[in-house]
Amino acid sequence: MSLRRFKIFQNFNLTKKLLILIIISVLISCNRNKGFEDEIKGEKELDYSDAFEFKFKAIKKIEIFSYPDRLAWDTLRHRKEIIRNNKIDFDTSMINEKVTLLKETQIKELFELIKIHCKVEGDVAPYSNCYIPRNLILFYNDKNRIIGHIELCFECGTSESSNNLRENWDYCKDDVKDFFKKSGIKYFVDSKEKEEKERLFLDSLKTTKIVNNKVLK
Repeated sequence: MSLRRFKIFQNFNLTKKLLILIIISVLISCNRNKGFEDEIKGEKELDYSDAFEFKFKAIKKIEIFSYPDRLAWDTLRHRKEIIRNNKIDFDTSMINEKVTLLKETQIKELFELIKIHCKVEGDVAPYSNCYIPRNLILFYNDKNRIIGHIELCFECGTSESSNNLRENWDYCKDDVKDFFKKSGIKYFVDSKEKEEKERLFLDSLKTTKIVNNKVLK
């Protein structure tokens, strides 16, 4: 074999080996990606309902409320317990809207939303210091007793719950907000114009309205 033919043969073998290595690398990468996709597809949703002190079947009615930023006018409670003796323990004249859910399908849909861990990044901010609550959910049993509540701040993605629902902080707030809208809640402060309108209203309370038996200053 001539030297020229030997070099051509060597280059051919080298090219062949490189091609084989490339094919093997591609196959390994595809298998890894497939394995990752299979893992994601097979991933179980985190269901917090087992940590709740009451189950879906115990809920016979749900009430949903909207109101202006509660911390701006409810000067006594702030993040403290807002339900006492089976009723709302703040100035209910500040409530804008109230929607009552009695159908099992509606109750189940909302319960499903709050019991599942949200996988959407940025939809939950459980450790944020921001808390501007404007919505409240009350859960009732068959004796018309409030068995749990959740107050929400859609602006910050935070919420405060009764002790028996403490595990529910990381559900998808956007999905809950969409459910509220579908159920008839229309008061949301999600634009600069609406923020300014609410601010002007709250400022007017300082001279025109008594809240918690005390004129806001």
